Amino acid sequence: MGADLIFSANVVVPIFLLIMLGYALTRLKLWDAHFLKIANDVCFKCLLPVLLFYNVATANIFDVFNGRLIIYASVCACLLCALLFIIVPLFVKDNKRRGVMIQGTFRSNFLLFGVPLGLSIGGESGAVLAAVVASFYVPVINMLSVISLYAFSDAKNKNLKSALLGILKNPLIIGGVSGLIFSLIRNYIGFEIPTIIDTTLFNIKSTATPLAFLILGGDLKFGSMLRNVKFSIFSVLGKIVLIPAVMLMLSALLGFDKLEMAILVAVFATPNAVSSYAMARNYEADYELAGEIITLGTLLSVFTMFIFITIARSFGWI
Repeated sequence: MGADLIFSANVVVPIFLLIMLGYALTRLKLWDAHFLKIANDVCFKCLLPVLLFYNVATANIFDVFNGRLIIYASVCACLLCALLFIIVPLFVKDNKRRGVMIQGTFRSNFLLFGVPLGLSIGGESGAVLAAVVASFYVPVINMLSVISLYAFSDAKNKNLKSALLGILKNPLIIGGVSGLIFSLIRNYIGFEIPTIIDTTLFNIKSTATPLAFLILGGDLKFGSMLRNVKFSIFSVLGKIVLIPAVMLMLSALLGFDKLEMAILVAVFATPNAVSSYAMARNYEADYELAGEIITLGTLLSVFTMFIFITIARSFGWI
């Protein structure tokens, strides 16, 4: 058991420390909200897309592609979203909160947590598999989030088709898809990235995850975390406790191997995505509640992920 605890700590604690360092930098006024906004744009429009591209492009796609895992994760997201469309309106009467709580409960921050968790649990092959899964899974959960917010939005001028097309133009999705295309070309004709470009891309992608976690910590706002606690706690406990408990047991029963289970931890046990806040604001939903779900979920998920990884490790799932 002690070895399992150490293993889990080695996976989760570095993430927690980066988040707390980001928060400390804000408190020490070493960066401000304006800098964080710019850094966030750089991270999500440049660094993370490069990370996805590089990890997928440099892999042997025929060796790492896992259709069963991608389909399973995507179908589970669709079913969870559909179930929440039934459950949430039974208890929440305000449309501005309904869509926020639906996306806050099913949507994971797989893009940010997937690669580092995959790397920590499954090594380099885990990081590559996480990037490949992200290329398919991230567009699915983004589209489901748009649908969730649009369905309960009072902003009738919002165009669902335009929003969904906008997702396809997302730099993260472009990075993942470009990586898949390049990997296919590389495997078919043997073309390799020149060393100069390869080294540059490697250096860029290496900064993506640490900076993203620092920014996540820098954006945490504890003062407004509990204004809508009865609503935020519903989404957070559903997202980081109930859903991973049920889905990870189901995944183990379905026979997924250790590397696949490592990725599924990132699919089911990670907190809500930071971009949920901006999307909620765009659809005139309760964006303050969305921010509270992100903050509370991010903090508590450090402990719940530690518990789930320890349990999964003790059962031999990962």
